[in-house]
Parts: sequence; C-alpha cells; structure tokens
Amino acid sequence: MPGENMLYNTGTIAINGNTATGTGTNWTAPASQVRAGQTIIVMSNPVQMFQISAVNSATSMTVTPAASPTLSGQKYGILVSDNISVDGLAQAMSQLIKEYDENIGAWETFATTSANQSITVTINGTPVTIPSIGKLAQKGSNGAIGIADGGTGATKAEDARTNLGLGSSATKDVGTTAGNIMQVGAFGLGTINGDGPLLDAMDAFTPTCFSSHQNDGQTQLGLAANTGITSIVVNRGSRPTRIHQAYILRRTWFSYYGGSSWSYQEAYTTGNTTRASDGTLKAASPVVKVYSDGSYQTNDESDGCTVTRLGIGEYLVEGCEGLNSDAAWGGIDGGFDIPTDRNKQPLIWLDYVVNADGSVLVKTYHRTHPGAPVFARNEIQDISEAEPVDIPRDQFLSVRVEMPVDSLYNQRMIAAELAMTAEEGE
Repeated sequence: MPGENMLYNTGTIAINGNTATGTGTNWTAPASQVRAGQTIIVMSNPVQMFQISAVNSATSMTVTPAASPTLSGQKYGILVSDNISVDGLAQAMSQLIKEYDENIGAWETFATTSANQSITVTINGTPVTIPSIGKLAQKGSNGAIGIADGGTGATKAEDARTNLGLGSSATKDVGTTAGNIMQVGAFGLGTINGDGPLLDAMDAFTPTCFSSHQNDGQTQLGLAANTGITSIVVNRGSRPTRIHQAYILRRTWFSYYGGSSWSYQEAYTTGNTTRASDGTLKAASPVVKVYSDGSYQTNDESDGCTVTRLGIGEYLVEGCEGLNSDAAWGGIDGGFDIPTDRNKQPLIWLDYVVNADGSVLVKTYHRTHPGAPVFARNEIQDISEAEPVDIPRDQFLSVRVEMPVDSLYNQRMIAAELAMTAEEGE
C-alpha cells in the first residue's frame, strides 16, 4: 500500500510483452491510487522501468515498452506520487470524481427505489451487487415479515402455523406410540418384505399390525419354517385376533388368543377345496375328476396325472402312487366321490385296483335301487344290475390320489421356498 514513499508495491508482478499481471495485487482499488501514466520500477537484474498505459483490472495492466526478456515473480514499485504535477493531479481527481459519481448514483438507487431490483457499487475497486431497499423483505406492523416476502407474518409459532395453513399434524412427532404420526412401515403398513414378530411369539401384547413372515412357520399348525405367512393382527386389549395366509400353500386361518394360547380355524376357499360330483365341497387336492369318455381334470396338486379309458367302465389313473388316505374322504378306501341322482342315491357301483406302479384302475358298474319308488330305481333298459357301465355322461367321478415326492406341484412348492429364502438373504 502507498506509504510515506508514495509507492504501491503490494504483491509481485510478471510482464510478458506489453501485459503486466499481478499476484496478490489490487490495482483498481481507489486507495491504491494506481492509474495510467504512472511509472513502474521492476526490481529485476538489471532494474527495468515501464509506464502504465491502462489499468485493466485488479491484476492486469497494459505497459510500455514491451518487456524483453519476459519477467515473472518480481518485486516492483509503482510511483503514485507523480500527481504533484498539474496533469497528474487532474487525472487523480478525475478518477476519484468518476468513481464517486458511479457509486453515489448506485447508492441513491439503493435508498430510493421501491422496485425489486439489485444495484452494483464499487468497493476497493471491485464491483459488488447488492439488493436495493425495495428488494429487501419488509416487516409488517407486528414486526414480522409477511408471507408474500418469504416470512410467516407472525411472531409466535402457533400464529405462524395458522398463517401458513398448517394443521395439527405440524406439531405431531413421527413414531409408533399413541398420538404419533405413522410413517410408511409402521406396524408393517406399506412394507413389502418386512418380517414382523414371529407367530409363535405373539401374545396379548402384540399390537395391531400388518406383517409378513418370509422365514417363519407355525408350530401349532404344523407349518415348517420358510412357509411364507402374511398376517393381520387386531388387538382389542388382551384378546387379539389374527388372520394368516400361507401364500405358498394358499391356505388361510383365523386365530383368537384366549389368554394363554391361540385357537385356529381354517377357512375353506377355492384354493383348498374341490366341488364333488354331488355338488358339495370337500377338502381338496390332490383330486382327479374322471368323465364318461375318459377325459379328466386335475387340480394343482394332482397336476401330472393322466386318465385312459380302457373299456366300458374301466379307467386307468396314472402318474400317482395309489390313493390318498385323507380321513375327510373316508380314509384309505374312501378316496372316491361317485355320481348320485337327485335323491342322493349312488348311480354306480365302484371297485378299484392299485397296481404295483402306483396307478389306479377304477371300475364302474350299473347300480339300481329295487326298494325305491319306480321313478328312483335307476333302471336302464338292457342293462342289468352290476353290469359294467361308463360313468354317467352328465357327471364325473372324483378320485383322491397320493402324489410322488417329485410331482409337479411339489417341485413348484420347493422352487417357491428357495426363491423366498434367496430374497430373504438379499
């Protein structure tokens, strides 16, 4: 900075041709008093002198003559005291008046305009842009900045919330206790793969929730781990109720907590029942429906079985391992549901043979009811009692079979369990 020697020597200088570049300089600051026409002395070896032709910026000037050789990183001094001449004094005063006029005009705009605009002033030779009074936020009569100006129009939190249209939720915390605001995932709501409390661990204190259990089972129902269960729990105090769906098995249960243990009731749906030939629902799979001409229909669990009509009243069911001994169908010898008439009287006799390969040969015979009224005796011209006949054309015979371990259904179940286990490990 200029001192008693009236030199400006802040920073260092480099000169390449007619261009001088400063490092750590501020040649345009009013306090520097640097202007065109002044002399620069560069402390090179030998010492060189230049005259300023133009001050371009705080770090750039045009000088004459051109430097030869190029100079860099040199100490220097600018003689700013040459304004003792009339010409020098006139130039200095002209520069100061010009900067004063520019700044005073900008400050006048700052103080008087009501427009939303910015102004530019020069401070120490550097242009600075600042907002005018009209662009600054104005306080209202209550001392608060209005909403239109980016404020709240209030000095109290509750008044600010009212002005901004915020409801009571603005003062609520996010959480899972009473009075809190729930977030996605609270109590399992909105989650995709979130495991909830284990089913065997649920009790009277389990909260109302939605949960899925990818790796869970249920001991009381005999469901192994990784069954895949979705649950809805509704807690009414100390006696919660639940709905569970084993989505791989497509079975659903309702359960109720009695204070020390859970009771379960299974729901019958189209996924775990089959409609028998008499129209009633029975425990489902694996069931094969056999029709008069040997055509057949399997369900999911009996998928893979085939039926062939060998002759009148003879149907061979293959792809199975004998009959299923489900008690709901009468045990090992009751895995059949035969056609009946409108009085629920059987229309055929049935016999079967389980072959060594597990296939089942089903034999059907005409059946009459001599003790019934004439219209209900099931008498057919030229067909005698117990004579081989096909299954009645408008009905079907249901056969419940035992499927092999590697059946198509079991393979799908294993693949689903493996996929669910893999998802859990991700």
